[in-house]
Parts: sequence; C-alpha cells; structure tokens
Amino acid sequence: MAKNWIPPISPLIGSSVSNFFRALKSRKVNSAYYLKVFLSAIISGITSLFMPWERIREKKTKTLTTAPIFIIGHWRSGTTHLHNLLCQDPNAGYITTYQSLFPNNLHSKILFKTILKMVIPGKRPSDNVKLDVDFPQEDEFALENMFAPSFYNFFYFPDHYSQLFDATVLFKNKDEEYIKQWKKAYMELITKGENNTNAIHMILKNPVNTGRVDSILEMYTDARFIHIYRNPVIVYLSTKKFFLSLIPELQLQLSSEEQIIDLIFDLYSRLMNTYFEKRSQIPPSQLIELDFESFENDSLNQLKNIYSSLKIPNWEQSLPYFEKYIDHLSDYKKNTYKISQKELNRITSEWDFAFEKLDYKIPDHLEIIE
Repeated sequence: MAKNWIPPISPLIGSSVSNFFRALKSRKVNSAYYLKVFLSAIISGITSLFMPWERIREKKTKTLTTAPIFIIGHWRSGTTHLHNLLCQDPNAGYITTYQSLFPNNLHSKILFKTILKMVIPGKRPSDNVKLDVDFPQEDEFALENMFAPSFYNFFYFPDHYSQLFDATVLFKNKDEEYIKQWKKAYMELITKGENNTNAIHMILKNPVNTGRVDSILEMYTDARFIHIYRNPVIVYLSTKKFFLSLIPELQLQLSSEEQIIDLIFDLYSRLMNTYFEKRSQIPPSQLIELDFESFENDSLNQLKNIYSSLKIPNWEQSLPYFEKYIDHLSDYKKNTYKISQKELNRITSEWDFAFEKLDYKIPDHLEIIE
C-alpha cells in the first residue's frame, strides 16, 4: 500500500458507534461522502468491540499528579514546532498521533496502530512536518472521539462552523451537566496520555484551547499556559494553505474556497478576541507569551526561559535532547508565500486589533501580487 494513499475514511473511526452517530446528528452529509461515512462506521463498530477491555485496564492506571502545560495559539502560529520540541524532554508526556485518533483503544493498539501506520503519510502535506503514530499530536480529534462533537467537527461540516464555535469553545447554551461531562472526558484523556507516555509532566497542544482558558482553569487551577503567536499576515497565508488542503480531505459536505477563506477570517477574529478577553483570568505566574519569530531565531534561550518561568524541572538534563532535535531540523524547508493586495487589505482591516495587541506590522519583503 502506498504510504501517501489516504483511504476514504474519517478520523471518527476511533469513536464508539454511539458517539460516531452523535457527531453526525443533525448534520447533512453530502451524497459524495456516503462511502466514507459507511466505511468509517464499520471501522468504528470494530473499534467499539475492544472498548470494554479498555475500561477494565483503565482501573489500573495512575492519576495525574502535576498540573499540565497547555500550548495555545492560533493554527500556524508555531504551536506544533513548540510542542514537538518541548516533548523531547524525557520527562514530558503527551497525546500521541495514535491516541488522538484512537483514545478509546490504548490497550488494544497492536491492531489499530498497525493499520494507522499503513495509511498515515510521512509528512503533513500542508507544511512538510514529519508524522508518526508515536509523535506528539494535538488532542481535539481525541475529544471528538471520546465524548461528543468537538470544534473539529467543523472540518467535516464547514456550514456549521459558527454554531460549533459557540457550542464547543464558548459552551453557549450548554447546561452544567454537559460541561461537567466534557471536563471529565478531557481529564480522562489527559490521564490516559500520561500513562501512555509515562509522563512526569504533560504537555498539551490544542489551538482550540486558546478560547477555553477559563474552562481549563476550572479543571486545573494550577494549569500552566504557553501562548505562542505570529505575524497575522503569515498566519493567514499559512492557515489558508493548511485549511484548503485539509478540509477537502475531511469534509462530509461540499464547501467552496471562498467559504473556507471567510471561515479563516472569522475564526481568527473570534478565537483571538476570546483569548484577549479571558487572558486576565490566568495568574501571571502560570502564563508565558512569546512570538514565533523570536522562538524560531533563538529556540534554546526561549526554552530556558519557559522552563524557568513555569518552573519546569530538569532543564539541564533535557538540554541535550533539545539540541539534538534542533540539529535535525536543519534540512526542514519552510513554505514560501505570495499574497494579493485584496487579501492584504482585508487582513489589515479585519485583524487590525491583532496587529495592535501583538505589536506587528506588515512583513518586509512580502511579495504582493495583483
């Protein structure tokens, strides 16, 4: 089987059958994706057969003893690079790519990990970042497969993006019992990740959590946060490339390029404004903010500052692992971008608040096309 072949299945394959159909409830699937839904439902049914074994084994797991560290920031702001680097620390725990898709099958991974290895590409198509079933991964798909429609349901149903943001980021019109169950599922996921990677401290990366810092603090009052941000123009261009590549692969309803671009503009505004509104709820000693440009140019000193500010132990022991990882990135090729004057005008108009709060200007040497 070709390594870059992607079968017509959905990340929902790691859900229980009941959760699978709950995620699709009240959503109209386009007929072009009936086969994908059918095949995904079959695999979900197979994974569900192994879930009772998971519940039995979970009774023997330990519980989280230290506050997790949450990496937040809009997509394409450097969250993946920072996450991968911090997880080189031998004491760091994380959600793996396998766990992100099969959070309910960690104790029956031999079968499902083998399947995932056969279909996962060696690199992310959007930015050439290396992929592997055991590499660190963000956790929003895992939340989807454990509990209920998460915000990443918008990848399947772009038409429902706004309602999903309200329901799964802001928890609007959700009763206390729903929110309680969501928190319980998330805490169970994090504990599973700790056991799966034998962690001393957990490093979680999820851009959606940029708008959920208040909910996270209700779960973990001593949670620590690293907010990484980047020039809004580059974020737009990189997110555009990322979403235009990813959404057509995941969607279960048809969407146009114009619709996706409108979504990108609105999502950045809503997510970042939500963060700016909630940021003051984080105790200053539990938050560090850094710009991607400084982190990229001086990674080790920035990491040392993170360890010192957030009181993460074992900096000296972890340093050689960080140095080795950074050396291996020397052959990484970054994307290059061009932008139209129309797009640039829209960015500076709709995201002017971000330029001001994050202290950015239009990048130098930006190639503008008509």
